[in-house]
Amino acid sequence: MRCFHSLNHEGSERTAEASKTLRGFQPIDDIKAEVEKLCPATVSCADILTAATRYATVLLGGPYWMVPYGRKDSRISNAKDADMVPIGHESITTMLELFQYRGLNVIDLVVLSGAHTIGRTACGSIQHRVYDLNGTGMPNPPIDDHYLDFLQRKCRCESEQYVDLDATTPTTFDSQFYANFQNKMGLLSTDQTLYSDSRTRPIVNTLTQSPSVFRHQFSVSMVKLGNIQVLTGQDEGEIRTNCNFVNSY
Repeated sequence: MRCFHSLNHEGSERTAEASKTLRGFQPIDDIKAEVEKLCPATVSCADILTAATRYATVLLGGPYWMVPYGRKDSRISNAKDADMVPIGHESITTMLELFQYRGLNVIDLVVLSGAHTIGRTACGSIQHRVYDLNGTGMPNPPIDDHYLDFLQRKCRCESEQYVDLDATTPTTFDSQFYANFQNKMGLLSTDQTLYSDSRTRPIVNTLTQSPSVFRHQFSVSMVKLGNIQVLTGQDEGEIRTNCNFVNSY
């Protein structure tokens, strides 16, 4: 796994169109600075991000999972890599293909989408969802009328406002996120269509009815996700001293 804190230079992942609304880099920089004081050139930015993700999840009521350490950071960062990350417009078939290419399956897709039980997205990223169904000007896919009214008022004219990904319990890690789909209150198209697609709906129903299953499987899927394309070899990657830049040699 590359360090997605990314490099902050022209053509890097941080400068990609898909990255423009990302926030929260400063806490990672602060943690890295403190770690460097105690253990110089020892702990990678990739490991810090992985651990921070786990602890943030736990603080919000989510499960704990084991995190193996020893990752290295990439020596490169390209904007085109960030542009390959799903942005919420894709079909379930496209999402499944993306996940399967990385060794993940349909259960991982539905469960990891549950990370949207916390967090926010920029209004600009849901304009197609709120206003345009195949060019008709209708929401895509259908949304609860009251929720639609709220979104259209909050996100008028592609404002720079942010919207909670979970409409009902946005600061708690729970399976209520999936129950929202039954009420047509999934914010992203890729989330709401998990409930309408026959390949994913049974999994959504299970996670809605059994919160403990969601918690357990989220841990399992996060371990799998955290082991994708990990750099650990002697000649692979580096341990950055600053997460914003590759090291100078």
